[in-house]
Amino acid sequence: MKNSFFKVSLLLVLLLLFCCFDTASPQAMELTVATINIRIDSKKDSLNRWGQRKQLLFDYVSQQHLDVIGLQEVYPQAMKDIHKGLPEYAIVRRENKEKRADAPILFRKSAFKKIAQGTFWLSEFPDSVGFIGWDGRHPRFVNWAVLRSKATGKVFCVANTHLDNAGRQAREEGIKLLKERLASLAAQYPIILMGDMNSSEADSAVYHPALHNSFELHDTYYMAKQREGVDYSFHGFGKRTMAKRKRVDFIFVSDSIDVNTFNIPQENRQQGVYLSDHCPVISNITIK
Repeated sequence: MKNSFFKVSLLLVLLLLFCCFDTASPQAMELTVATINIRIDSKKDSLNRWGQRKQLLFDYVSQQHLDVIGLQEVYPQAMKDIHKGLPEYAIVRRENKEKRADAPILFRKSAFKKIAQGTFWLSEFPDSVGFIGWDGRHPRFVNWAVLRSKATGKVFCVANTHLDNAGRQAREEGIKLLKERLASLAAQYPIILMGDMNSSEADSAVYHPALHNSFELHDTYYMAKQREGVDYSFHGFGKRTMAKRKRVDFIFVSDSIDVNTFNIPQENRQQGVYLSDHCPVISNITIK
């Protein structure tokens, strides 16, 4: 009788432990994310053409131990180079039949598994490929991916974009549409939004909706417990005067993410070559 009671009690304890373990939330996860506009390959850039800079980018990414990266201005040849130069990263991108610039998301293969991805276009026809929105100069879009940490089981969403450089309305309407489209994902997962917004925080018609429309996001520049580097991101291969340098590249995060550090390393040349005409923007974050 006592033996049976002991067995039943042990079974109940094991069942309780299993249930507690099974329903426990995944542990908090720390990762380092970055957004980098790598600059198109242009003949007018002379020594700073993509072919001269690409190895600098690959070395830099490896040295910084970046977990998730959003790139902008990635044309097909650069995409091939990135596949070859950064084999430890998986690449999330749209189907690029028209061979335009892309804004891919890179994530470390060993650390994360992709469970969903998508693309929508920043125009009056967001589900149709290639339309130029409003007063824009180029077709603009958002790539997004839902990733799961292999170590912690934590699931989160990353979105990457590049707003229009010419059309003010295209930027303003584009950021509103972006937030509306991401709202359903934000209801399910922590959100990381990154990219070149072609606007500084002084442009409230873009910056304010980026933070507040549809759901709340936070600028990692201000949320960081520790901040390093410069306060601008676009320097034009070092040619822009300091007065004209602005922070136009951003990493935004949702409420359930803490920001540990933020860094925009000052541009520098190696053998006369810059990494890009934009500085990388890097943030170490904790997803709770």
